[in-house]
Amino acid sequence: MSMQLFLVWAFAIGLIASTNASTNSSSEENLVKPHVIYMIADDYGWNDMSWNDDRVLTPNFEELANNGVKFGNLYTMSVCSPTRAALMTGRYSSNIGGQHFTYLGMYPHGAPTYHEFFPKRFKDAGYTTYGIGKWHLGFCNSSFIPSGPTRGFDHYYGFYNGGALFYEHTSSEWGPGYPGDYLGYDLTDDGIPVRDPETSCVYNSELFQEKILSYIDNHDPNTPMLLYTAFQLPHTPRQVPKQWEDMYSCIPNDNRRLYCGQVTFMDAIAGEIVKALKAKGMFEDSLIIFHADNGGDVRFEASNWPYRGNKGSFFEGGIKAVGFISGKGIEKTGYTHDGLFHITDMYPTLVEGVLGEDIPDDLDGINVWGALSKGEPSPRHEMLITVDTDLAHVDGLLGTNVTAIRVDDWKLIVGHPSFSYAWSHFDWYPPKYTDCDHKDIPSPDGPEVDLRLYNLKDDPYEKNNLAYENPAKVAELRTALKKYEDKAWTYWPEPDPAADPANYGDFWSPGWC
Repeated sequence: MSMQLFLVWAFAIGLIASTNASTNSSSEENLVKPHVIYMIADDYGWNDMSWNDDRVLTPNFEELANNGVKFGNLYTMSVCSPTRAALMTGRYSSNIGGQHFTYLGMYPHGAPTYHEFFPKRFKDAGYTTYGIGKWHLGFCNSSFIPSGPTRGFDHYYGFYNGGALFYEHTSSEWGPGYPGDYLGYDLTDDGIPVRDPETSCVYNSELFQEKILSYIDNHDPNTPMLLYTAFQLPHTPRQVPKQWEDMYSCIPNDNRRLYCGQVTFMDAIAGEIVKALKAKGMFEDSLIIFHADNGGDVRFEASNWPYRGNKGSFFEGGIKAVGFISGKGIEKTGYTHDGLFHITDMYPTLVEGVLGEDIPDDLDGINVWGALSKGEPSPRHEMLITVDTDLAHVDGLLGTNVTAIRVDDWKLIVGHPSFSYAWSHFDWYPPKYTDCDHKDIPSPDGPEVDLRLYNLKDDPYEKNNLAYENPAKVAELRTALKKYEDKAWTYWPEPDPAADPANYGDFWSPGWC
């Protein structure tokens, strides 16, 4: 590591370690319910955390993780909306009609409004609830947006779609930078469109950081706080303020250099959150959770190395999330928990395990608070990966036909192993710092293979397909899949031109379904 980068690292560690003891000692000695800071990164590769690759600078995340618990086997869905729907509802996205592709801007759909999101449970328990950044859970009418009656946010500053151009704050229906039939601004503050000269052309994560710090600064520390921060970082497009890109000036690969800058900027925002919590006397009473929403996008030089596959795929690189839990209530710290956890587990863990509130009987998630707080074994031994077969007849981008499950150490994938027929990045992708780095390693079983079985204990990188030599295990896992296939359903309506932002002052807005 160069002396310049070492000094930056050392400064950041000093920032997060500072205690600000002379002011605002904890004013919440009698607070029973912790503040909960929940951070989720967008398309963040497993490799790209400093404890997996020390060339990537994430000192604030590493400091928090070292004083908490790293996730060794936290699984998400393979792309944005399905993960967020599973997180918010505690249910497999195939059980709520939301496993297919993502919630797109011109389609009148979203996560069902008849299930309460976990922030609603926090709000009902006396929390003030704040949200920042990426929503991507539907917005065609006011019941779908963060202030909707079952969503639970008192305040939300961010965008409705899957992303926005970082400086322009615009997106097509397909996402930032992608061509489409529609183009609109996508930034709101408590549901009110934001197009202010002071925010125009300001990198949106800088706006998000400013709003986060305002939320914390103006919050009454005697009232429990839920702060949900859904970073757009380090999603494409590969844009980042120059000061963060320049930290990696030694990397000639443009996408890798910009991506690493995005990651370190995200880490710095986490450091500012910690600093603000300490200044407010709230840090010692805060539970902090951070993880990726799915694997990184290897097309633009994120890396899920040494795991196989890209975001969107159902190989480990697409669905295993790097992250940690730290802070209030975590009794055993400083290690990696290798138990099996699923994104649906966060709802019951937070609502029942942390808040002590009742949870619905039909959740797919499991309360794993004992495992995360005390280091107990995880109670989870099985998880659905996906059931996505209803649009098998659709060609190209919007079609796929796949089911997948993990039971203990065994994983079965039946069909096309990604969320889209058009998605076929199934190899191994080492991080690309220079053109002389290791080349991509092609997979032995290409997209035409429609049955895959892996023993993840013996073969964590999914190199050896055992499906054809172990038909008994395939049959066993197919039997386990059937109960999920019987419950799965998909809601995929026709696109509606009423969504056109031109109908709403050039903003993506609710009110058309």
